[in-house]
Amino acid sequence: MKPLRKSSPPAVDRREFIKVSALAGGGLLFGAYLRFGESVAYAESAPIAETFAPNVFISIAPNGAVSIIAPNSEMGQGIKTGLPMIVAEELDVAWEDVTIVQGDLNSAYGRQASVGSGSTVGNYTPLRRAGATARAMLVAAAAQTWGVPESECTTERSAVIHAASKRRARYGDLVAKAATLTPPENAPLKDPKDFKLLGTRVPGVDNQKVVTGAPLFGIDVKLPGMLFATYTKCPVFGGKPKSANLDEVKSRLGVRDAFILDGIETLTPGVAIVADTTWNAFSATDALKVQWDEGPVAAQSSAEMARQADQLAKATPPAPLPAGAKAVEAAYHYPFLAHATLEPQNCTAVFKNGVMEMWTPTQIPASGQGLVTRGLGLAPKDVIVHITRLGGGFGRRGSNEFSIEAAAIAKRLEGTPVKLMWKREHDFGHDNYRSNGWHYFTAGLDGGGKVVALHDAFVKMQGGPGDMSAGGFPFIAIPGSQVQSSKLPPGIPTGFWRAPGDNGNVWATQCFVDELAHAAGRDPVAFTLDLISAVPAPNPAAGGRGFDPAKMTTVLKLATEKAGWGSPRPRGEGLGFAITHTNNAYVAIVADVSVTRDGQLTVKKLTAAVDAGTIINLSAAEAQVQGAMIDGIGAAWFQKVTIEHGAAAQTNFDEYPMLRMNHAPKLVEVHFIKSVAPPTGLGEPGLPAAAPAVCNAIFAATGKRVRTLPIVDMDLKWA
Repeated sequence: MKPLRKSSPPAVDRREFIKVSALAGGGLLFGAYLRFGESVAYAESAPIAETFAPNVFISIAPNGAVSIIAPNSEMGQGIKTGLPMIVAEELDVAWEDVTIVQGDLNSAYGRQASVGSGSTVGNYTPLRRAGATARAMLVAAAAQTWGVPESECTTERSAVIHAASKRRARYGDLVAKAATLTPPENAPLKDPKDFKLLGTRVPGVDNQKVVTGAPLFGIDVKLPGMLFATYTKCPVFGGKPKSANLDEVKSRLGVRDAFILDGIETLTPGVAIVADTTWNAFSATDALKVQWDEGPVAAQSSAEMARQADQLAKATPPAPLPAGAKAVEAAYHYPFLAHATLEPQNCTAVFKNGVMEMWTPTQIPASGQGLVTRGLGLAPKDVIVHITRLGGGFGRRGSNEFSIEAAAIAKRLEGTPVKLMWKREHDFGHDNYRSNGWHYFTAGLDGGGKVVALHDAFVKMQGGPGDMSAGGFPFIAIPGSQVQSSKLPPGIPTGFWRAPGDNGNVWATQCFVDELAHAAGRDPVAFTLDLISAVPAPNPAAGGRGFDPAKMTTVLKLATEKAGWGSPRPRGEGLGFAITHTNNAYVAIVADVSVTRDGQLTVKKLTAAVDAGTIINLSAAEAQVQGAMIDGIGAAWFQKVTIEHGAAAQTNFDEYPMLRMNHAPKLVEVHFIKSVAPPTGLGEPGLPAAAPAVCNAIFAATGKRVRTLPIVDMDLKWA
């Protein structure tokens, strides 16, 4: 674990970088000043012993060892390996020469937020330029050394080659010369068809540590003299403590302090307990008795929300259907969802000499820094955030309230490191949930089975993502489609849950499209392909990033072909599919399920076809899609959070089951469309279509339509 700082640090953790780089001097460091958004980069070079620029990505030692910074948070999505692969590809370095260094929070690294499936998308071009600039300087160093034109030199596996003279120089032998050169402003990038590393299978850089249980996650942080803290908030959202049995708690074994925190702008009021071990802190928390001011949210419940949603949806009826159209109506509902990360929220902090140093498993480190600076009145330069690996994120660790809680406790205990640990019940009970939602669909079919009208009265909580518009599929395929959005009163905290918005809305719309296909008496695939063909192609002049019907058609045809769509199935077995355009990726998923007569569901196989542009790491990409599909069907099958008396009724895994091995499909296939286009998002697009594919397959198997989640609450028996 990194040592404590003795004073305000430089913007980049120089000591760690130098340590890993094994440079005592004379190495070459390539810093890339990247204007993200403009995709413009240039580089500077200098002997590392003399200069260490704050925005470093690449370091090459005289012995040929290459260190590459991984700037974003790793939570299992493979970004700690994937982003350095982009640099390494353009640098043309042998992967076995590379050591990856986790970067701390630093604005010089550009986009460090690991959310929205945007880490690769946002960093792709800047990191390519960083690698290409370094490669160009090494080529120039070799050419000048040999007295040959740069154009006659090539690179391969950490070496510059001059074929005509049969000379070859390893990068390590060129660093001293390269460090004296002026970096080019626009070093040429590789043609994607020439990629050698991208698109291959590369093991995750942390795999060995993960499987051996080596210290890696935020929960593993240990510092000399460290104490352990819990922080208890009112179970009712928006409530705050009035009083507590603090003296009694302080008298318990191992407890060092207990106090109420209130009046800090970015902190929810609560009661902190600090002890010498986690066990003693948790035990004291169990003995805590608090008088709460519960506030107005105590009146909220899931049952009351459902009643209000129904009222809101009926307040504005849809426009009359075209004359002669056959009406198809259905209402869909999905519940609140918790993130249920395996590693509960935690953060370690120490406040010393006016500097708050933190070790945080966070998806948005800058957000956590902001909460601490605003809440405690510190300057950003005095709040240092070390990024640790995350034991699950899914959007939960972007809110960072654990950061300000740990920092506020650490400031009170100035000079003593404090690890804040949330109890599992606190984690479930104070999540930023996936919002619940209601869709009230009305559609019209003409005599030929064509959709001629589509209206959706949509209701969700105020705040958080998940709003609906008529700008997505299938609405864009049907002229005159309307989405009427209404909001429930605020109070229950909602936030980003994997594939925000699409995780619920795609389920509802894709299930209803399947309903429309059956109501029209048509095969759902042919029906959907006709709908897709009605969508105008993206306008290149407008950026061309809209829904591309050609790409969606390709993935749908591929997925259904691979899944054997159209083959006859006995009663109780069925195929269902769904599509999604999420984070600019195109995904089609086919589910193969069976349902016994007594209603036991088995998901036998999932087949996905995905167009996500250039694939960075094929192993990680497959894992992303496979994991997202499993996550999607697990949430739809078993999970819900209900609100009673303004608080979450489910507070642990026994009430919020995860998908178990015996429920997982035995076969999960992922087929990628080969592409040289820039990469799209991939961490989330595999999730939204999985649940509707399963629900549509259940209908094919049983004739029963799942319109309320979770599936486990529905009787699937059939005769």
